[in-house]
Amino acid sequence: MARKVYKLKLRTKLLLVILFIGYFLSIVIQQEVEMLSQQARMDDLREEISQVQHYNETLIRQIQHTQSDEYIEQAARDRLGWVKEGETIFIEKNNN
Repeated sequence: MARKVYKLKLRTKLLLVILFIGYFLSIVIQQEVEMLSQQARMDDLREEISQVQHYNETLIRQIQHTQSDEYIEQAARDRLGWVKEGETIFIEKNNN
């Protein structure tokens, strides 16, 4: 008994090839869009990291300044009213 050979028509083959190419292109385009989105997110995160590092450096400088003798002396003078030996304090009288 001979087997019947099933042949696809040319239009059917062409349709399958077009569908395959369309599917492949849709996947490629989808991946490209996703990559662009991820790249934009990475750029945003790099910018945020840069800003946080700059802020961190500012805080480190402030901490170093507050640990200096000059700052401690100035804070004691301003907040506690301390004076050095031999200095005279002048208190302004308010005229209301």
